[in-house]
Amino acid sequence: MTTTHACRVRVGAALLVAALGTGCMTAAHVAMEVEKASNTRQLNQSIAVLRQHITTLQAQGDPLGDYFYALANSDGWIRDVTEPKAITELFERAAAKGSMDAKILLALQEAMDEPVPGKLDYGQGPGEDLAQWERGLARLLPLVQQQCYARRLVVQEGRPQVASYTIAYKVWPRFRNGYYHHNADGTRTLVKDAERQKLWENIDDQCQRPRDQWLDIVANKG
Repeated sequence: MTTTHACRVRVGAALLVAALGTGCMTAAHVAMEVEKASNTRQLNQSIAVLRQHITTLQAQGDPLGDYFYALANSDGWIRDVTEPKAITELFERAAAKGSMDAKILLALQEAMDEPVPGKLDYGQGPGEDLAQWERGLARLLPLVQQQCYARRLVVQEGRPQVASYTIAYKVWPRFRNGYYHHNADGTRTLVKDAERQKLWENIDDQCQRPRDQWLDIVANKG
């Protein structure tokens, strides 16, 4: 093995001092490797806290635990289930147990024509089937009038957290900016609706979300 090749071998934390002595890595490179290893450990610890929070809620019979389990698989924190249809079924089970969050994201999924519920970081809008968009919004509107937000598991600043998002914010800009209706002759018409924008924007403006919850604090108290 050449010296250059040897220097490319990943160096574990226990070998960092030895690596410095061989000259294979600069101090800056070693520091970067230590930071990456630390970040990976921190992320794994955060994911472990998220999973424990889910397990605790499920053990208590709280449908929020089933919702978070579905969402964690959808977002990729947990990879027990990866097939879109199976992930959607997890949300449907949580909704059947009474999770309003799951009901909201299933309705949003239908309106936005997403393969799985919960993709709140991605661009949202109707697909080509505007009848599906309308069905989804008709299903979603009475839900967000009861609960205007959906909760989500995140890792924020390296720490596990339950955050919440106003769902109407995913909808009203579509009525402000418009979306395309596909005509039979192949042309498209940009559809805007100020009245519906106001309806959904008011729900967004008046939404009182719960305070974000740091789960590592809860875990440490436990």
